[in-house]
Amino acid sequence: MKPTGTMDLPTTPNEYIAGLKVGRYAEQGTSFEYGSINTYILGWLVEKLTGMPFQDAFSREIWTRIGTESDAAFLAPRYGVPMFAGGFLGRLRDVARFGLLFTPSYSVVTDKKIISDQHIETLKNGGRPELLANARWGAPDELAQGIAKHNVYQWDMVYTNNDVYKGGWAGQGLLVNPDRDLVAVYTGYFNEDQSELSILPRLRQVLNGVFGEVNPTE
Repeated sequence: MKPTGTMDLPTTPNEYIAGLKVGRYAEQGTSFEYGSINTYILGWLVEKLTGMPFQDAFSREIWTRIGTESDAAFLAPRYGVPMFAGGFLGRLRDVARFGLLFTPSYSVVTDKKIISDQHIETLKNGGRPELLANARWGAPDELAQGIAKHNVYQWDMVYTNNDVYKGGWAGQGLLVNPDRDLVAVYTGYFNEDQSELSILPRLRQVLNGVFGEVNPTE
């Protein structure tokens, strides 16, 4: 039963998406726009294909197989529906273990290779830079500077040295480089004025120094 005063509003994300009238601002395959609803639908598909809640599928296929130190969690603010597009909570060391799945050192955390070489190759070289260049809200600075190649799947940016990056809320980040056999994970914060210390450029500068590379923008 719907709460009093909600009229005919959907009560679950599934109902909302099923009744959504989708518009278009560009032809398919010509531009990139970050769309959380796409991520939600992917999570929904996982539930349909596995026959279990997303968090249980993720636990079975990944989290319980990489030697994690602690339980993880998904935010589920209403009706127990996980926030597929940004509600994941995990300890930094465990997120680093997840990152190792994308490197040659995956065997440190699991006996069986979970992420295929083909998928990793797609992450590094299978993106479409023209989509990011034509992003709805403008091309990112890294692309114009010549230090980034594309974004792909759920990864926010793939750099020319094959750093693969995913950001989280309030300045969190996971950086993986399969070629360097490297994983870096960090947390961040917002200041009182809601400004954020940008850790990623500083982290990449340090790592490029360690590995003997110079940032093209320097």
